[in-house]
Amino acid sequence: MWYHSEILWVIIKIVLIFGAMITGAAYYTLLERKWAGYIQDRYGPNRAGLWGLLQPLADGIKFLTKQETIPRNADAWLFLLAPALSMTTAILLWAAIPFSPVITHLPEFVESATGNKTFVFQVMNPNGGLLYMSAVASLAVYGIMLAGWSSNNKYALLGAVRATAQMISYELALALSLAVVVILAGSLDLTRIVKAQQDGWFIFTLPGAIAFVVFLVTMFAETNRLPFDLAEAESELVVGFHTEYGAFKFALFFIAEYMNMITLSLLAALLFFGGYNLPSFLPETVKASWYAPLIGSGLFFLKAFGFVFLFVWVRWSIPRFRYDQLMNLGWRKLVPIAMANLLVAGFWVYYT
Repeated sequence: MWYHSEILWVIIKIVLIFGAMITGAAYYTLLERKWAGYIQDRYGPNRAGLWGLLQPLADGIKFLTKQETIPRNADAWLFLLAPALSMTTAILLWAAIPFSPVITHLPEFVESATGNKTFVFQVMNPNGGLLYMSAVASLAVYGIMLAGWSSNNKYALLGAVRATAQMISYELALALSLAVVVILAGSLDLTRIVKAQQDGWFIFTLPGAIAFVVFLVTMFAETNRLPFDLAEAESELVVGFHTEYGAFKFALFFIAEYMNMITLSLLAALLFFGGYNLPSFLPETVKASWYAPLIGSGLFFLKAFGFVFLFVWVRWSIPRFRYDQLMNLGWRKLVPIAMANLLVAGFWVYYT
């Protein structure tokens, strides 16, 4: 049969997840504009389609039909490579995220096609999934730095330098908070980290709660979002590292930023809030049913949606930090707290 190929099923998962990524990021922009309108007591986009639901499509058509330009004296190849690199890293991050628990009630043709009696909606499941995501996320800084340096624009270069210093500074605190999760779970595998929270979420442990607070702050710094959007400060740097970008190239940066926010929201739900684990109060008949994975995935996305909303809420509620305040918070506050919490996690696991 045509479907007797595991590679085919991997391709299907890639296509489905990629489509969900682009669609989710596109409609995240609409949700943010709607929520921002509500917070500011005004209407959001409501002209393109019913309730403005076609606004992301209209924005996409606009970006695709605008004229592509490259600044004079810019490094053309690097100028074009930068948005592609940012988009690529955003896409690769989704490959290791498990979107569902293990599915055991499979149709017969799926079992014969894959040769397995279980199925996980995940492109790949490396043993070091968390390490893989940390490594790929660290590559995002190269796209931003190349964009600022190749644009031949002082505002863009200053924005890129700010973003680079900010992301590198906060990656240390982020890595230390992730190390606490690894200690609590005893694994770098994301599915095993979720499984380790079946009896209780890590957020309800002392080291897990502290690690979550550190992770939450670094989420905003790593995505260059308010109150840490110093790299794109309109009042200082126009729009920072993508000042010279427009049309489709700007759209790549724009979508990559929203994809990264969704990725970190999913990761927060996986690492600290049990991911797709079912609540303990559900009867065993429900947990053993064929629709249990659907409930688990639904709960997982609901938890992540809370962080998606938090990004918008914070953006329209908290003013921007000064750059020196940003660096002081990262190096003098978060890093010492995260290092001390790493020791707390070690004692916690040893004595409990």
